[in-house]
Amino acid sequence: MTMDTFTIGFPRMGPHRELKFALEKFWKGALSEAELLAAAARVEEEAWRRQRAAGVQRVGLDGTLYDQVLDTIAWTGTCPPRFQHLSGLSRYFAMARGAPSAPALDMSKFFSTNYHCLIPEPEAAPGGTPAAPELGPLLERLERGQRALGAEAAVPMVVGPVTFALLARSSPLPPHEAVARLLPAYCLLLRELAQRRVPELQLHEPALATSQAAEPGVRQAFEAAYAELAKAGVPLNLVVPYADLDEQVYPWAVRLPVATLTLDFLGGGAGDCACTGANRTLALITAHGFPHAERRLGAGVVDGRSVWADRDGTAASILRALLHLGIPPSRLAVTSSVSLQHLPYDTALEGTHMPARLEGRLAFAVQKLDEIVAAAATTPNGGAAAAGGQRAAAAEVDGSAAAAVAALRALGPAAYARSLPFGERRGLQLQTHAFPTTTIGSFPQTLEVRRLRQKLKAGTLSRAEYEAAVSGHIAHCVGIQEGLGIDVLVHGEAERTDMVEYFGEKLGGMWFSAAGWVQSYGSRCVRPPVIEGDIAWQGPMTTWEYKVAQSFTSRPVKGMLTGPVTILNWSFPRKDVSREAQAAQLAAALRAEVAALEAEGCRIIQVDEPALREGLPLKRCLWAPYLAWAVDAFRLATAVAAPGTQVVTHLCYSDFEDILPAIDAMDADVLTIENARSGDAMIKALVGSSYGRDVGPGVYDVHSPEVPSVEFIRSRIRMFMASGVAGGRADRVWVNPDCGLKTRGWAETLASLRNMVEAAAAERVAAAGAAGVQGVVAAGKKGVAGGEGEGEGGCANGGCCGR
Repeated sequence: MTMDTFTIGFPRMGPHRELKFALEKFWKGALSEAELLAAAARVEEEAWRRQRAAGVQRVGLDGTLYDQVLDTIAWTGTCPPRFQHLSGLSRYFAMARGAPSAPALDMSKFFSTNYHCLIPEPEAAPGGTPAAPELGPLLERLERGQRALGAEAAVPMVVGPVTFALLARSSPLPPHEAVARLLPAYCLLLRELAQRRVPELQLHEPALATSQAAEPGVRQAFEAAYAELAKAGVPLNLVVPYADLDEQVYPWAVRLPVATLTLDFLGGGAGDCACTGANRTLALITAHGFPHAERRLGAGVVDGRSVWADRDGTAASILRALLHLGIPPSRLAVTSSVSLQHLPYDTALEGTHMPARLEGRLAFAVQKLDEIVAAAATTPNGGAAAAGGQRAAAAEVDGSAAAAVAALRALGPAAYARSLPFGERRGLQLQTHAFPTTTIGSFPQTLEVRRLRQKLKAGTLSRAEYEAAVSGHIAHCVGIQEGLGIDVLVHGEAERTDMVEYFGEKLGGMWFSAAGWVQSYGSRCVRPPVIEGDIAWQGPMTTWEYKVAQSFTSRPVKGMLTGPVTILNWSFPRKDVSREAQAAQLAAALRAEVAALEAEGCRIIQVDEPALREGLPLKRCLWAPYLAWAVDAFRLATAVAAPGTQVVTHLCYSDFEDILPAIDAMDADVLTIENARSGDAMIKALVGSSYGRDVGPGVYDVHSPEVPSVEFIRSRIRMFMASGVAGGRADRVWVNPDCGLKTRGWAETLASLRNMVEAAAAERVAAAGAAGVQGVVAAGKKGVAGGEGEGEGGCANGGCCGR
């Protein structure tokens, strides 16, 4: 008997990113609301039909205009009061992107992925009582799905109530009370679905795979919620992606009153299950059994995180083990371990770009559908397994990763530590006035810049012509920053399509797809590289643009690198060696790049690690090993820097306050952070932990088109000083945006930065007046030591300004 098949998510942007372009046209006023909704419907329905055509029996009706958590905020009636004066798509997109006097919702990584979700706010309405549910878009999507697929194949899917409640991190309510307030909306939805005779409702509850699920209050919330939801009579499919269940959670989780419990059999993402062969979910079922007489087991056995094809029949092997445990095929249903939204669309889109060595070895979302259907044909004694092996497949390009890591470890502790402690080296680095200003790295990417890169790749522009044109863009960017009065400059990254792709293309052992786009948030898509072999530095990657930028200014210019853990976490890694080994190889390559920048005179080097936290396993008991090698990788990459070189790192859009000891152990000289949306949570955590290094809290939200006022930014700076962050030292509190400016337009960028510099200058004057200090640098003047004789004195090390 063939097992049932279903999907729990699929890429949402379309094979050619049709929805991305429609969204961006709509935001610019070039597309009407009706045209946007029609474009979204076409993308969704094409995806659903592809899944059905592949032989999948039940298709999860995935689709969103921005984010599934934002959709849940909308349909449950938990829109924050500051957006209540708006309606429809105006309200929806205002929650994501901000509006006048209505800052956008906080944004964070969705569990252990590089997908960003919006964060619900605990007090959704006065008294915390949700407004009336708005089920129209959900039911309209269902109706389209039923027309496209048939009623028995179309399965609605939503974020589960407990996960949704727990995402609101600062909720004053205990979990069971927060969930209880949401249940009327979920029950109303179920009543509507019952009338439409849906085969089931998928409730996605990744919170059940976290350590938080072991807390008594969370168990109470799950048990109470699902007892209530089960009364509606709609079959429930409780989907638990991104990790296995905790040993303490599994016994009660499998007794929840649902028709299907779908589990992830392929590990927690940050661990090395694929490399070691460990399968904790299968071990739990082996040890405790599964109540298949009462509910069906959804087996997430096709890897939704990895682009490597299942050439050894891992999925079939797991299914055979489940059959041998006595679970009949009729009580098993096959799906992916996590939503396929985290994968590119289709390898066929690569065309001739796909190298022969990788043909048949990669599987994107469309190919994973075939794996799901093939795995469902598994029989107890064989079938559905192909010869070879995933590990063997990866080994075709296997090199000496383990030996490389051993060699790096043999360098000893000195390779992982700066030559002087922070307290001694900080005085040798760049000296600034109060509230020095900078940006995080990228500046707007215009159509002209993108066309330059396309012409270079197409061969219609020579390398010399391309570099001359990029030099002009760098000069423009440097000139703008000087004109605005920014203290520490960046070159603007006109040559970079993406902060990982740029480095991946220059390192050995990495391959880039032509059409392997993955949604990061909203309309933002990235192309993660595929790590296919040993990673190696092949020569300087960033020195040219640094030298060009520095040649146009006497102010210091930062060297800009992406950190080893972020490159790893934003790539599709190998499965034949550990992630630790791959991080160490990346660190060694970046270490060589840091040395190359220093050799060219660079004395401020930014090594961004925004993905440090997202790689954490969902189980706290597994954090320490991951953080140990992640911090080691950053230190290996940066410890080569001389004491007088200031090492900066940037963290954003994740709950970094959870891992402050690890951040401290990174030993960066300056920590810049996203802060505008998060309610100053990280600031409070840094102060509470007595973090003693320089800090640059973001003063405005770069993911919103709203331009912050001077007074708003001044209020943020005053708050930083009142908090005592960076020891309350004004010369150690940097003023910068939340993140890079790549996605913003030039007009709003200039207006926002102009206000930022004016606000910093005004607060600098105010601070100097309060302290009775004279000679404060005026707005628009050189603000760092060594800048044409202005500032508060010369460079302590005689060369820290990068000249």
